[in-house]
Amino acid sequence: MSRLTDPQLRHLAAACVVVSLVCSAGAVALHVVAQARSPEVPVFAWSNLAFGATWPLAGLVVVRAQPRNRCGWLLVGTAWISVYQLLGEYSIWNAYVSELPFAAFTDWTSMWGFAAYVLVLPLVPLLFPDGRLPSPRWRPFAWSIVVAAAAVAVCRMLVPGRSDIDPNVYSPLDLPVPDALNYVVLISAIYCNLVGIPVAIVAVLRRIRRSVGVERTQLQWLALGGVFVLVSLLLSAVPDTHPAVFAIGLLGVPFAIAVAIVRHRLFDIDVVLGRSLVFVVVLAVVMACGAWLLLRLDPEVAGTRRGIFLIAALAVAAVLLRAAAQHGVDRWLFPERESSRLLGRRIAAAMSGSTEPREALRELVAAVRTTMRLPYVGFSGPGLASVESGRRPEHVVALDAVTMGREVGLLEIGPRREGEGFTRQERQVLDESAAQAGMLAYAAGLVADVQRSRASIVGAREEERRRLRNDLHDGVGPSLAAIALQADVLAHQLSDSDHGEHAVLIRDRLRETVADVRSVSHGLRPPILDQVGLEESLRQLVAGIEPIVGEADVDDLGDLPAAVEVAAYAIAAEAVTNAVKHSAASRVRLEARRGDGVHVTVADNGRGLPAHPRAGVGLTSMRQRAAELEGTIEHRPTPGGGTTVHLSIPLPEERP
Repeated sequence: MSRLTDPQLRHLAAACVVVSLVCSAGAVALHVVAQARSPEVPVFAWSNLAFGATWPLAGLVVVRAQPRNRCGWLLVGTAWISVYQLLGEYSIWNAYVSELPFAAFTDWTSMWGFAAYVLVLPLVPLLFPDGRLPSPRWRPFAWSIVVAAAAVAVCRMLVPGRSDIDPNVYSPLDLPVPDALNYVVLISAIYCNLVGIPVAIVAVLRRIRRSVGVERTQLQWLALGGVFVLVSLLLSAVPDTHPAVFAIGLLGVPFAIAVAIVRHRLFDIDVVLGRSLVFVVVLAVVMACGAWLLLRLDPEVAGTRRGIFLIAALAVAAVLLRAAAQHGVDRWLFPERESSRLLGRRIAAAMSGSTEPREALRELVAAVRTTMRLPYVGFSGPGLASVESGRRPEHVVALDAVTMGREVGLLEIGPRREGEGFTRQERQVLDESAAQAGMLAYAAGLVADVQRSRASIVGAREEERRRLRNDLHDGVGPSLAAIALQADVLAHQLSDSDHGEHAVLIRDRLRETVADVRSVSHGLRPPILDQVGLEESLRQLVAGIEPIVGEADVDDLGDLPAAVEVAAYAIAAEAVTNAVKHSAASRVRLEARRGDGVHVTVADNGRGLPAHPRAGVGLTSMRQRAAELEGTIEHRPTPGGGTTVHLSIPLPEERP
């Protein structure tokens, strides 16, 4: 098959289906004629007709969508059952109507042709829908089914005995084979049917519970087809039931597979599958309990008043059992409903536990991705840096986030597989998440506007303080000092007159005013910043702090806004003071860099931070100064022991 192209594979599958339909029609026609010739001809094998004529059609649907899908070709291979049935009808004609040529070959084929059942029924649930096993751990089990089915076919080819198609058809071979081969056939068939099929069913249910998206819906359709088969099997166990009942049940699987591939969103499969599973459970329990009671008490009690009472009691028990079974099925088989509630709780916790909207938005995006098991979730909006979780694929599904009547961004979802969509319930959850993300983005925009406004106000305040200090220091201060000197001269000249005391009083008040002006100018802005600049001011913070060794590594920071200079110097001074007073350190190192902003780091080798540090006046003042300029300050342990304080302040042109 690896040498064939996809169109050739599709044509081959179509040819197999045509062969199966032709053979099925030929088997029906041959049986009708044989039954008209001889009334002893057995009942037609309706299950073979349903299996051999309809399952290959489902395989053709799969192969047309995915030409190299192993599950599709396994279904196409069930066309052999139609060939097997036609050859079996040929043998029946030979046994009941008249002798035909090549009957020995058809008799021999009818001995082992049914082995396709024991191979296909356990493997289809494992390989559907993509033709791959759920995990490599299933490979030994799958191969055991193949080996067991092959053992059934090979042993039935060799052992003498009656055919499966009819008791009057015998194997033409008379080989001296051991009787143990019959036990091999029996054990292998029991393994495939009573072990392989239940294990495959459990595997499908577990995959439904764990899978998401389109794959989950497709598996639910397959499970619904399996439920249809189980119902028909239970009904066929009732005495005097027509054999066509089970044959009709076999139609459920190919129909479900076809719908799963072509129109998997035909209707709400969750509800249908849940109700169907509950119906099977209740029906099986009621039938088993009823049969046990009637056989244990008396089979003839069925038509009496006592029997009617037992049936009514079973009906009441069925109603009570249905509610409990429905609750259990919904809780175990549909965990995404619990996931939706879990997502809501995670989003609420993120919004209540976050200190600012952007952090809450980041938690929301991560919660959506992990809870819904998506490869990527991201949010982007104007004026807001993108928030992402996972690796962004080439193609994403974008949902508009609208808040207060305005579009504030896009919630981008990475599909689990290329071209795969989302179920209705998943889309509803994603739409709600987009709305909540929009609210958080809108709040984050408001907070950013407030922070920018505050930073602008702080910057303007510091610039005004610098201007006032310069005016006081260079203008008003010297003028007052000159007047004070003149008053001092005047007081000296009038010291012998009656006005001497007044002149001295004026001189002293002028001196006090000069001191006050100097104090006010120093309070407006640290004078060292204007005297030696920020770089040298930072170096002097750690110079001469005996007995601690102070180190400074300060780059050229360039021209900075007044607010940035004051904040960087004040926070660095507070950090150095804390290291000297409280850390018991022997070394303090200060570093200052200018990159994507101004970065100042003060590290010591002291005792480190306490387990639960209390934010005193100094730490609070440091955080407030940094927050005023949209900066961040971080306290962390120093490698090898001690504390590191890192300040980062974005410059106005670099702020988002």
